[in-house]
Amino acid sequence: MRKYDKSLIEVWEWKEKVYGEVRNLSPKEYIEKIRADADKILSEGQIKLQTIPSKEKKKKVA
Repeated sequence: MRKYDKSLIEVWEWKEKVYGEVRNLSPKEYIEKIRADADKILSEGQIKLQTIPSKEKKKKVA
């Protein structure tokens, strides 16, 4: 029998929990859930993201 690290087992449990929460959602519902979860995390952490306009010309680097 193979032994797995405790942190790896925790990640597997977390992955199964998340999958259980989203497996029956439509693509639209899934996106709405992700957006709501992200908004909640950002507001709880008092994180402010800066919006970057997509119309700006891309600059080559290197």
